[in-house]
Amino acid sequence: MKVPEIDAAPLAGLRVETRSTRPRGVVTRVGEALALAMLFAFSLEAACRIEDWVQFRTPIFARERSQQDLLVRDALGMHGRPGGRFQKWSLNAFGMRGPDVAPAKPPRVIRVITAGASETFGLYESPGREYPRQLEDTLNARLRDVPIACGKWSAQVLNAAMPGMSLPTIDQDIRLRVHPLNPDFIVLYATPPAYLYDAAPVVASPDSLNQVAPRLPAQNALFPRVADRLRTQLKSLLPAVLQDRIRQHEIRMMLDSHPRDWRFTSVPAERVEAFEADLRHTVGSIRSTGAIPVLVTHGNQFAGSSKTDVSALRQWEKFYPRASGQTIVAFDSAARLTTIAVARDSRAVLVDLATTLERSHGAAFADYSHFTDLGAGLAAGTVGKSILAGSGGLLATACSDSGPR
Repeated sequence: MKVPEIDAAPLAGLRVETRSTRPRGVVTRVGEALALAMLFAFSLEAACRIEDWVQFRTPIFARERSQQDLLVRDALGMHGRPGGRFQKWSLNAFGMRGPDVAPAKPPRVIRVITAGASETFGLYESPGREYPRQLEDTLNARLRDVPIACGKWSAQVLNAAMPGMSLPTIDQDIRLRVHPLNPDFIVLYATPPAYLYDAAPVVASPDSLNQVAPRLPAQNALFPRVADRLRTQLKSLLPAVLQDRIRQHEIRMMLDSHPRDWRFTSVPAERVEAFEADLRHTVGSIRSTGAIPVLVTHGNQFAGSSKTDVSALRQWEKFYPRASGQTIVAFDSAARLTTIAVARDSRAVLVDLATTLERSHGAAFADYSHFTDLGAGLAAGTVGKSILAGSGGLLATACSDSGPR
């Protein structure tokens, strides 16, 4: 078959454009991917900072990168950073969680200072629902109903606690930083299991080089907040069984790195004695300020429970791997009896909060020993009742003097 010939003359003047079929260069594709990744990361970081500002009014360029940055060491020892802010935790000019207050106690005000560690500072409660804030609300509500000859009084609660503060460091803080604030009551909620660390707690030496709290580096403001947020979210997505297995592995590794007899399998008497000695010394420091000491027994979600949450107990073990879970609970119970004895001997106000919290059947705790909003409310109500019972003489004296103490 003969193929017809095509006359190409009419097509000679036409310009035919062809599109290259070669793939884009590898460098171009990598560059675009990196640009998209950077844009995505920037958007996440911006979202985190905006969320922090909307929820907690945390400055967009705050220098605190973690809760640890709220802790500072200067000439007054170890305490909260004045003006520090991180997520829902906001510290006032004294480095205490809560609203700003004047250094001088106003007239007709009962000033209460709460001392302790993370349980008092507040970890899991809603903002403004930690027990010192609820304690202030409780005291003011009850004072409104109390007839007082020299007029109406109010209460002011300052939260001097910080996570990780040991009893010796609290003692030092009371003497160096709290004393000038002229408190009427100092409520001490110590953390006895801290005496089950590898070594017993010792006081944090003041830093003579820093007369005031050193400022955090300016570059901290650029530290990516989204990294910690993602790590927390990813951890929460892990099945509870897997999280428990990870804790078991970490505890096992810690035990393997020490001699076989390193772990406490029963309550160490010398650590109970150390707790008692430090508690008695702290009561003396409280007395030296002119304040009335209020000793509160430490509670946990396992005391008085017929069924133990093994996973929650292992969480506690992870923080104190030198002691078995049963030993931690037993030590806390022994410390409760010690606290009761010290309060009786020193004529301090005693609040047996541990017994009150047992009746909540675990609902008072968000983990092994930190409060839920309900637990903080129970603590505030129980402590508040004891403070009001002990303030009668104080109010009578103040009224007879026609002014505050």
